Amino acid sequence: MTATGINVAKAKRKPSASGEETKARILAATLATLKEEGIVGTSARAIARTGDFNQALIFYHFGSVDDAIVNAVGEMSDRRLENHRAKLEVATSLPDLIRVARDLHDHDATYDNMTVLTQAFAGAAGDPEMGPKLYAKLEPWSEMVSESLKRIVDTYPAATSVPHEHIANAIGAMFLGIELLDDLDPSRSHATSMFDSLESLASLLDDLLATPLLEMLLPNTST
Repeated sequence: MTATGINVAKAKRKPSASGEETKARILAATLATLKEEGIVGTSARAIARTGDFNQALIFYHFGSVDDAIVNAVGEMSDRRLENHRAKLEVATSLPDLIRVARDLHDHDATYDNMTVLTQAFAGAAGDPEMGPKLYAKLEPWSEMVSESLKRIVDTYPAATSVPHEHIANAIGAMFLGIELLDDLDPSRSHATSMFDSLESLASLLDDLLATPLLEMLLPNTST
């Protein structure tokens, strides 16, 4: 049996905490390590040092460091989604969606969530296994935005011509781009000005979609 195998065997016998409690500690330590050390420094040893536990527990509960990272980002993404789900569900206009995005940005900036995401993306880039797993963990965001977008624009005459899922994916990509640029901007003013502009643009688009004449100008994609 290898040294790692022996350590995993010991980890299985460790009775000090329940499996779920241990997994939660590992996920929290993984997020903290990504924030502090970046993807290059996020090793099993570094995560274990941050969380003060045996590194073999990572392999026992998640199989690999990559899967621990994917699950940690997924857990963080789920928390972000739950924190903003209610706001998305009561949004009644496109400007409302932009305001939810602004609120999410402020939340992410406070908790350095984008640092975690960008480091995880860097680790998953070009990885045929980690990349799809990470994408799947973030997919619920696109689904939620798409549902909210569909609910809002379905009240407009030109609703059948709006590709909700594509627009939701574009919104997600645009939001990520704003966050990445803002993270590089020392003044941190980039995102504020962008959200101001987007809110104004959303108001104009709201008025445009409410115009009955638009239905005659756009092709009907429902057939």
